Amino acid sequence: MGNCGGRMDEETLRSHQIEREMLAAKNKEDSKIKLLLLGAGESGKSTLFKQMRILYSQQKNFTNDEREAYISIIHGNILSDMKIMIDASATHTPIENQEAAKEVANWTKNQFLGPEQWELLDALWNDPGMKQNWKDRGDIQVQDALAFYMAEIRRVCGVDEPFVPTNKDILRSRVRTSGVVQANFRMGEAKFEMYDVGGQRNERRKWIHSFEGVTSVIFVAAVSEYNQILYEDNTVNRQDEAVELFKQQLESEWFVNVPFILFLNKRDLFREKLTYIPFKMDTDLVKRNVDYDGPECNPNVEYKIDGSDPKFEEVYDATCEYLKDLYQSQADIQHIREKRKKGIYTYFTNSTDTENVQKIMSACTDIILQINLHAGGWLTP
Repeated sequence: MGNCGGRMDEETLRSHQIEREMLAAKNKEDSKIKLLLLGAGESGKSTLFKQMRILYSQQKNFTNDEREAYISIIHGNILSDMKIMIDASATHTPIENQEAAKEVANWTKNQFLGPEQWELLDALWNDPGMKQNWKDRGDIQVQDALAFYMAEIRRVCGVDEPFVPTNKDILRSRVRTSGVVQANFRMGEAKFEMYDVGGQRNERRKWIHSFEGVTSVIFVAAVSEYNQILYEDNTVNRQDEAVELFKQQLESEWFVNVPFILFLNKRDLFREKLTYIPFKMDTDLVKRNVDYDGPECNPNVEYKIDGSDPKFEEVYDATCEYLKDLYQSQADIQHIREKRKKGIYTYFTNSTDTENVQKIMSACTDIILQINLHAGGWLTP
């Protein structure tokens, strides 16, 4: 009897130990701060993810081996985009330097860009036809980062010294996200898990696997894409797609109790583009932002975008306010308003600017921590 009782006691103690361990594991999981990055393709989500690594990961920065690996990625991005621009010249403004265009077009996709290639690329980039097509690239599927790389093409081709990618180079490089990428970060005393998912339409079906237990959604939308068409469908405006996608996430049953942090991204490119691409269009062929009634830039006037031109800043502020209202108004649609219980926090961002991201993420961290304390019952609303 005594032995039997002893075994029972041991089993009871073991059972209680298992229960305590399971409860501790559950509490640890419940207290975990899980951030989900969502947004359409080319919005800058993955750039933000890389910034988080630079700023808040345990390792911080990139290893020498990683920097070396990015050389071929960056060269590939440049070559791919230059070939796209060359092909586009057939339906846009012709390139004058056809000899250079033909030679670059014949390079293989794995072409190393060294000192022998830089002059040809530089000449082609500065071709009048290429310059005009870059301005008119709304229907050309090319990365915005090409202009940055081409301004640095002598360095990128290693003319004066071997090319070692900087953080700025790596942040602008593009490897399309497929599936879900997860990383752990620490901001002060707070530990975060962040998930980045592919933004293209064919990747979005995978998102649902990352929805459970989310503390907050960071939705990224590129405000500079108001005149661009979708990669997957050349009949759809990218801004319209982003707004619709944002609305769909607000409607999701997964996020009824999840607050959204909205990053209206690429503000630097948006400022530049406002000076020569009309924000509002209402013609038979093109319609965008048709209900915008604020000031616009005159394409025949040269504006300063460094903050010193009051007329430009008036346009910038008015268009930003319009875009902020456009996104936030999705939460006011009746069927969404009736079921959503959490707010939207909006910021204009430049995800390639480390200082800007650090400042905004610092503000967001306070919001996220408050959200997590409320969710855990530590604070009352």
